[in-house]
Amino acid sequence: MKTDTSQPTEMILLSADDYVVLGESDFGAPGLTATEIIGPFVPLQASGPLIMVHDAFVEPRLGIGHHPHRYNERLFYILEGSLNHDDSLNAITGFMGKRDVARLTEGMTGMYHKEWNNGSERTHAFILVYEKRPVPEQASFAALRDGEAPRYEEAPGVQTKELVGPRAALEVNGDIRFFADSALTAGATLGVELAQGEGALLFPLAGGLVTDGGVTLRPGNTLILPPSEATPRFELSAPTKSRVLRVIHGQGRGLLMGRPRLQRTDA
Repeated sequence: MKTDTSQPTEMILLSADDYVVLGESDFGAPGLTATEIIGPFVPLQASGPLIMVHDAFVEPRLGIGHHPHRYNERLFYILEGSLNHDDSLNAITGFMGKRDVARLTEGMTGMYHKEWNNGSERTHAFILVYEKRPVPEQASFAALRDGEAPRYEEAPGVQTKELVGPRAALEVNGDIRFFADSALTAGATLGVELAQGEGALLFPLAGGLVTDGGVTLRPGNTLILPPSEATPRFELSAPTKSRVLRVIHGQGRGLLMGRPRLQRTDA
């Protein structure tokens, strides 16, 4: 974990040493692995409202069986494959196809759900779990389909697909202000600007990005900008064709770091 104080606000660069890979012994189910970036098993336990971030894979015809959740909300962005959602407590079912983003709201009632890959292709899902204020009474499921997501040229050579934000139709209950998937051509530059009290998470999917302060961000890294009273702005340049997921959020818990609250079952 590296901290760069030369930038306009503190930046935390995470790499594989800062993550934990969870598997069958942790989930109690085969065919499911998740790299935990934020959560109870790793030192970074919250950034803003984000209390868990997983980069997850589910093998064909497998998944995680029914289990309970309450109070929080989660976004599943399906990068490859598909998942079926079944909340038996609330009689809610849903489908998440390739490049869809789905909102799973637990609510005061809670949910008892399973996520299953009924397809023949391995599913890759990027998952955000965050707190909600206030907590909705009822559980719910909603999805923004790939073909319905707004797409636009955010800057020269930067094509952005907006998943959550002012142009996207998917409403969320937590303080997730912007969630996007951006593709950059070689030589393109993307500006990142945060308002007072905002934080961000950047997760590259391909290529490589360099901040104007010299921080290099490659697949396998996560760049965390904790919520700050400053109003930072910096630029990301793409020496090669690149792709990055970007989340901008509110203050939430601020930055919460410490020893992992949970121990792995095989530790």
